[in-house]
Amino acid sequence: MTVEMISEMGLIDDNTEIVIREGEGFDALSRGNWYQDDILAYEKHEVESFTWQEDNRIYIDVKV
Repeated sequence: MTVEMISEMGLIDDNTEIVIREGEGFDALSRGNWYQDDILAYEKHEVESFTWQEDNRIYIDVKV
C-alpha cells in the first residue's frame, strides 16, 4: 500500500493534518495537508503502518 492509496480510501480531506514518519520511529519527515508539496513528495512511498485519529489527524509510517 502507498501513501496515495490511503488518500483514495477517503480518510484524508483538505483539512486533515498528515504526519509522515520514518518507519517505527517517531521522527516526523513531513507534516501538513495533502495538497502541500512536502506531503505529495511521499505519495508513492510504501506504507508500513498508519494511524487515524478522530481529530482529523493521520500518522503514516513509511518504509525506508
